[in-house]
Amino acid sequence: MSIVLPFVAQVLHILLILAAAPTLAGVTGWLEARLNGQSGPPIPLPWRELIRLSRKTPAMLESTSAVSHVAPAIGFGVTLTAAILVPSFALFTTLSPVADVVVIVSLLALARATTALATLDSGGGRSGLRQQSASALAVIVEPAAMLSVLAVALMAGTLNLDSMIAQQREGMLMPAAASLIALIALGTILVTDTALPDDSLGGIELALALAAGWLRRLTWIDLIGGIFLPVGIASADSGPLAWLIGLGVWLVKLIAIVLALAALSALFGRIPRHSLPGVFGVAALLALLAVIMVLASAGMA
Repeated sequence: MSIVLPFVAQVLHILLILAAAPTLAGVTGWLEARLNGQSGPPIPLPWRELIRLSRKTPAMLESTSAVSHVAPAIGFGVTLTAAILVPSFALFTTLSPVADVVVIVSLLALARATTALATLDSGGGRSGLRQQSASALAVIVEPAAMLSVLAVALMAGTLNLDSMIAQQREGMLMPAAASLIALIALGTILVTDTALPDDSLGGIELALALAAGWLRRLTWIDLIGGIFLPVGIASADSGPLAWLIGLGVWLVKLIAIVLALAALSALFGRIPRHSLPGVFGVAALLALLAVIMVLASAGMA
């Protein structure tokens, strides 16, 4: 029974992640439009787009090679793997022993690299320039994300995400100020880190690229919700009733975070692209400050 329950919880988690990513994208688009006084697109629109694109024959540029055909699938698979390793409603599922925060952030970085490779392979002028700009920003984004999770990992004394969340749930992670600064850094990345698909993609390749972007956003939301709002999350061996409670709390956290993001977007608008390097630079500095605070606290203990 101790093996069966974590496995069942793991399978349910994977199915929930696959279902939640497009749905959350639809809810986000609808909320942002409503808060801006518009009717907004229907919530099931991302699902309709996936179905429409999957039935459409892709029209690739003649200049593209096999890389452009393979990269979207690799990017989707890598992003899905990262999303699966971040707990949703239950801790210590079957794959929890490999849920290393460094691995998760590295997988997201690898997915970004595959997107860049596919874009540059297409040879498109506008998309290539945009991807060069995105790659330059990634040089700041990835270290900021890595330092943010490293600060929490240092407090927990482990790189395993499930163990980190379990300790945070018990109120064992200190200092609180460093946690708050790491939260602000990760929140900044969540608000501003958007992955746009290559213009040259079409059909199933574009569907996979869109789904990977939605999964990436869901991964950041689950990472923040799990580490900094670990209330209600169950243990995989606690049974279906505890899972149901954990599922309800997880859905509430998703809606709350998406609502907060939509409200910020309605109040302040989207951050101009020319301002993103400065924003990401501040996030990286905050993450570094959190690491220094944790190390200083450990030295004084």
